[in-house]
Amino acid sequence: MQRVAPTDCTVLICGEHGTGKELVARAIHAHSRRASEKFIAIDCSTLSPSLLESELFGHVKGAFAGATQDKAGIFQIAGNGTLFLDDIANLSLEIQGKLLRVLEAKEYKPVGASEFRTTEARVISATNKDLRSLAAQGAFREDLLYRLDVFPIFLPPLRERKDDIPRLAYHFLQLFCRKMSKHIEGFTEDALEAMVNHPWPGNVRQLKNVVERIVIMIDQPLVDLSTLMDHLETRRRWSYARIPRTLSELKSFKKVVLREHYDGVEKLFLLQALREHGGNISKAAQAVGMQRSNFSALMKRHHIPTSFKRSSSV
Repeated sequence: MQRVAPTDCTVLICGEHGTGKELVARAIHAHSRRASEKFIAIDCSTLSPSLLESELFGHVKGAFAGATQDKAGIFQIAGNGTLFLDDIANLSLEIQGKLLRVLEAKEYKPVGASEFRTTEARVISATNKDLRSLAAQGAFREDLLYRLDVFPIFLPPLRERKDDIPRLAYHFLQLFCRKMSKHIEGFTEDALEAMVNHPWPGNVRQLKNVVERIVIMIDQPLVDLSTLMDHLETRRRWSYARIPRTLSELKSFKKVVLREHYDGVEKLFLLQALREHGGNISKAAQAVGMQRSNFSALMKRHHIPTSFKRSSSV
């Protein structure tokens, strides 16, 4: 980020949902020579192709029904700033061609216009999909991919960068405490261990939401393990409108209930045994009356690393 920020080259940020792709784009803009200019973000998955084309490039009066006046597109509004295109894999092939011209020639044509206009906006894009695979399938233009992928940045999921979890958790805790005028000192050791060893399928966004819920709900000085587990996952509620109608549906419902309620307790059971025996799997298994192989299999199922002792001291 520090290397590419001062340049004008295009950047492609790749990573799962919730890994912080827009935060990276904003950081690049903030450390660029364009920092005093506008930063505009647009989600390419939220608009239809026709609306997205008008949003990006603008339109002239009379271009289509309802176009009663000229409208500036985001490329014009951005000026010399930065335009962040999120979920770029969702662009239609037609708009991909028009974006390619912008990147190659710095020019675009508003919908219904007869003349091209120029832009100096820098483009940063993001995706959670494999654009090369999409290009091989004909769903994404290969020539556009090469224009976007000048400087790729990959954001690994949170489960692959566990060292960041305590820092992020405390960052969000302090952030929401300030916003809500509350004082929470931090997390207990076992709560922090559970956070470090949680798989976080929703990545940084999920961690942020969990911490925000905790700050809203508690008044105690420390977030303990019990409190954390209460808010770690928002469990689905079974409404009366969905009462099972067949034995098969009843059995399926039973599996869902067991998975949602039993799995969390089972993971806490493992973490507690490991913590009480310094991360020694053999001793923990023996203490709870299990074979080491079965205990290890459960650890793997719950994404608890075999290096638990080292991870828990982060």
